[in-house]
Amino acid sequence: MRLCLILASAVLALPAHAQPSFEFSELLNAADVSPAQLSSPSAVAVDPSGNVFVAGAQSNNVFKVAPNGTISEIIDSSGDGNASLMAPTDIAVDTAGRVYVAGNGSSNVFVITPSGTISEIVNANSNGPATLSGAVAVAVDSNFDVYVAGNVSNNAFRITPTGTISEIIDAAGDGSTALAGPLGIAVGPDGNAFVTSGAALSDAVFEITPSGTISVILDQSGDGAGGTLATPSDVTVDSAGNVYVVGQLSHNAFRITPAGSVTEIIDAGGDGGGNPLNTPIDLATDRSSNVYIAGLGSDNAFVVTPSGTISEIIDETGDGAGATLAAPLGVAVSNRGSVFVAGRDSTNVFVPEPGLTALRGLALATLLGLRGLRRQSKPTALQ
Repeated sequence: MRLCLILASAVLALPAHAQPSFEFSELLNAADVSPAQLSSPSAVAVDPSGNVFVAGAQSNNVFKVAPNGTISEIIDSSGDGNASLMAPTDIAVDTAGRVYVAGNGSSNVFVITPSGTISEIVNANSNGPATLSGAVAVAVDSNFDVYVAGNVSNNAFRITPTGTISEIIDAAGDGSTALAGPLGIAVGPDGNAFVTSGAALSDAVFEITPSGTISVILDQSGDGAGGTLATPSDVTVDSAGNVYVVGQLSHNAFRITPAGSVTEIIDAGGDGGGNPLNTPIDLATDRSSNVYIAGLGSDNAFVVTPSGTISEIIDETGDGAGATLAAPLGVAVSNRGSVFVAGRDSTNVFVPEPGLTALRGLALATLLGLRGLRRQSKPTALQ
């Protein structure tokens, strides 16, 4: 069943104008990885080939689920054999299929190549006096520059493909607003990096340009119309440069346009139909700028469309067939529109797929048939 769903998602993607609709399957759980262990899934990511990566914060490892359903452990607590991996809390992937893992407990970042080579690219003492402590979030841009936020060291670094490491923001923030307890990091299509400041009373989102200019694009005042921001925990950017931020303790999310306009796109009321949003930790966006938000405290996830329609896409009932969802901590979207939700306390990952299973099956059969016709009608070489 899982394999069929994965294959279907690889064939069909939602049209750009479509309203997302979902049904669910459990993609991965603790039993699937035995004898290895998966404990407290903290993050999920998807590469361009459809491989899904899941980090176990308490099991100190990362698993890969291939499109054909094969599950493998790609890194464990031994790290690269010299530097260990402890408490991974975030994963990023680049267009070449490399996987980047932030070790919160080990204060470092690893890269794993598609062939399985593991290397530590930054650690606590990689940048001289500017230390990295509590690597909580990692991101990568189109130039393969890697960004990591230090939750304990109150800073963020950029690591170039050649290995040059530079601190792009420290505890001073922009000079007026301090950076304290960063929780999330992202980079936009223009190379601007965004870092959330999540410690008590800091509540800000910083933008850092490639030239090093630092500014606050969102603070406690939120949208200025009653939607306040408290403990921003994650940030992401869409292809148009819109920035999205979740407020962990304000139970909401905001969109900031490139022009600086701020809109609260969801609040504690959730979908307004009795499904609340509580303690959102993670969010993601797809190619159509639909935003997906996981509610750690409400055991659910929502999609918010660009027009503002809010729908709960999964709740504590999970797949409705016995696999429940508890404390979702990670959410990711593939480049074909498939959404993945990781349940920390339920120790599993769900893939909510677009609906109309029968139509998917028909489309898959049609596509395979067309491929067969193309093969049969391919011209032979001239004799």
